[in-house]
Amino acid sequence: MALDAYTLEEYSNEGFGTRTGLTPSGTKNNNTMKHLSFTLITAGIMAATASATIISYNTTGTALNCNAVVGCTQNTATSVTLGGLTLTYSTASGTNVAAPSFISFGNIASTGTGTNVNLAGLQLVLNINSTPSGGPTTSGNIQVGALSGLLSTSNSSASIAWATNNTTTSFGTLPGATIGGQIYQVANSPLSLQAPTVGNPVGQTSIQGAVADVSATPEPTTMVMLGTGLAGVGLLRRRQRVGPVA
Repeated sequence: MALDAYTLEEYSNEGFGTRTGLTPSGTKNNNTMKHLSFTLITAGIMAATASATIISYNTTGTALNCNAVVGCTQNTATSVTLGGLTLTYSTASGTNVAAPSFISFGNIASTGTGTNVNLAGLQLVLNINSTPSGGPTTSGNIQVGALSGLLSTSNSSASIAWATNNTTTSFGTLPGATIGGQIYQVANSPLSLQAPTVGNPVGQTSIQGAVADVSATPEPTTMVMLGTGLAGVGLLRRRQRVGPVA
């Protein structure tokens, strides 16, 4: 109830306890609006920050295939022998990885003895099992990596390539796949394969990758909280410029 443009009311000042007194009309409303706007803005910022995803992943299920290449022996799902040379893929994994981040997709070891062995036609199918913190595991394949070129015991012109740059993240436009709520990308394509005697003790070719969230844009509810809070601040400032209404 108005009393000469003042209201007798009980109000609470944070940190100073509760007291009764004369305050200009609208002071309590202004304080309430300040608190509400601050709360909404803070909640929006916290929600946007919380959108960074923690994931665990592994490449179990990846296959290195002969793919009907003549003379190739399929030793296991991840190992082939051709012309006296053996290529073996080893899996990789990561726990509590904060997206976006660089990660490992495993490596290919080359062993044996051979001369100018043509690897054309061999294929690597990278399988990713992705588990966001508190979420279900989603599996998917990155596009097929095609092997080509010549590999010998002590030298190599061979490589593996993922042909299509089909995904875009903060790491760039690279070969990759969307798996669950994340994008997994191959960071080094084409990738040169090491010869057996070049490595220590065998040729090791490391496959590097990256993971990022599908979208870094805050969710609609986050935008609503931020927008409402900022609108409240704007309205409060406008009222303060106009001054209390009698």
